Amino acid sequence: MSEPTSQHSVEQFHHCLETGDESGCSCPIHRDREREPFTAPLGLSFADRVSVEPITRQQAATIYDAHHAYMDSLPSVNLAHHGLYYRSELMGAITYRYPLLSKKRLHFGPDGNLFPEPISDSDIDRLPPELRTTARRIIPAVSDTDVAATTVVPGDTIVEAARVCLGVRMANLASATLARSQERFVQSPACEDDVRYLLTFVRADYDGAMIRALRDKGWICTGWTTPSQAGNREDKPIRERYKWRFLCPVDPPESQATVDQWLS
Repeated sequence: MSEPTSQHSVEQFHHCLETGDESGCSCPIHRDREREPFTAPLGLSFADRVSVEPITRQQAATIYDAHHAYMDSLPSVNLAHHGLYYRSELMGAITYRYPLLSKKRLHFGPDGNLFPEPISDSDIDRLPPELRTTARRIIPAVSDTDVAATTVVPGDTIVEAARVCLGVRMANLASATLARSQERFVQSPACEDDVRYLLTFVRADYDGAMIRALRDKGWICTGWTTPSQAGNREDKPIRERYKWRFLCPVDPPESQATVDQWLS
């Protein structure tokens, strides 16, 4: 892929995403495409047409610059960049990195299994009303007495799947590509032996296939982050949103669910 030849405004990016009009867009997703955009097939073969391949930092940065308007910058220290493909067409990118916080407090049950942080009904009631039902649905109910151990783990034992970015609107593509990317990263040399958990965040106003796919691959919603701008970094609109926090033990990833399992 060649480097981008021009910069694009946020308005152009949103126009490209909302309308499907790719004219003038030179990002790796839409560059040199002469045919009409394809659509996802109905039926059982969707996940089989999704693949993930390593890409360079420059390629990932170009995608984020064009299609990740609320967080377009890319930190210089990253472990891996994955290109997300559908039928061999580049659709987006994911970057793996160590999280910004150096340590993380985790909770465990009697069998050593990862638990969410203990969250009470009063904690959930302090969420915006539109998020409370989802919180009760996706966060396992755990009380203080259920937690057998609480441990502060160093940052190098956790890797974040960050900048999950797609340049086209396609149902289930984000969830399917993240599942494939997780498998690829865990099996790669970039996932060092000390890494014990994967971390990712999902905007709380998003729902549906992404949350279902994360849970299907062994991710646990351990709580949420509250809106807060970083005092030592540029303000970003995404930091004004609630996000669900998901963690996943780094074991051999579970096989992706079949359609029958998803519909049951």
